[in-house]
Amino acid sequence: MQITRARLAALALSALALFALSALTGSSPLRPAAPPVPLPPARALQPGDWVFRSGTSADSRLIQRLSGGAYSHIGIVIQTAPQVLVAHATTDDDPARPDQVLITPLADFAAAGRATAVAVARPRFLTAAQRAAAARHAAARAGQPFRLTAEGDRPLYCTTLVLEAVRQQAPGFAPAWQAVDVPVFGGRYLFPQAFALADVEWIAVSPSQAQSQAAAP
Repeated sequence: MQITRARLAALALSALALFALSALTGSSPLRPAAPPVPLPPARALQPGDWVFRSGTSADSRLIQRLSGGAYSHIGIVIQTAPQVLVAHATTDDDPARPDQVLITPLADFAAAGRATAVAVARPRFLTAAQRAAAARHAAARAGQPFRLTAEGDRPLYCTTLVLEAVRQQAPGFAPAWQAVDVPVFGGRYLFPQAFALADVEWIAVSPSQAQSQAAAP
């Protein structure tokens, strides 16, 4: 099997996360299995809503440490019926389709083995029609290769997928990129926390205490 650049980057980030978290916390980065996260009702969601996830992996925890935010991953709702579907760029949510933009049922996106917290936010600076158009743009990227690269090097990971979709409707949307200076990943990257600090309405947060963490500067 060919090892892609994205896969090498993901493996390096996972290894780095294991060492970094051990150094930062002085303890094992492994977590016990998390209970299932309650999902928001489909009737509360709309296409174009942003879905945040706090992941269970070591690299997810490193992202939270680096960004200071509650969440490590983000996607965008593209459909609410007959089931809620989320477009997101990921390395390993689906082992059969690694390193690409996926269309995933919300129940799988928030599965116990992947998530300890989930939240849905609605960008208030977009109309319903604009949010729906952004969702269609993200959905059209399904299958495109994941690229964990710095700003200016054609990145395509979870936050840049959402950014690209939103900017089709609101070119002035400018979440803050963050400088990262760690082995393998120097440069400026865009974290989910930048979206949590945007002008959004929180539609659902589970568990409820995650909201105050997400909105903290």
